[in-house]
Amino acid sequence: MVEQAEQLLFDLGFLQFRVRVHGRVARIEVEPREFAKVMEDTVRGKITEKFREYGFSYTSLDLCGYRMGSMNEEL
Repeated sequence: MVEQAEQLLFDLGFLQFRVRVHGRVARIEVEPREFAKVMEDTVRGKITEKFREYGFSYTSLDLCGYRMGSMNEEL
C-alpha cells in the first residue's frame, strides 16, 4: 500500500515526502511549501481516489510537514 501511495505522489511531482500508515489511515508528509499543491482539486481528488483503491479508508495531510523519523515521535 505504501509503495503504491508513494509512487503516486512521486508521479504527481512531489520530491520530498513520506506516506505513514496508522491502521487504515494514510498520513501524507510533504514539505510545507507543497501543501497548496496537495490541496489543488485535481491533485487532492486523484490522491484520495487512488489511496482508497490501495486500501486506505482515510487520507490525512500532516500539518507539521515532512520530517525524518516522525514515526518514532510516539515512542
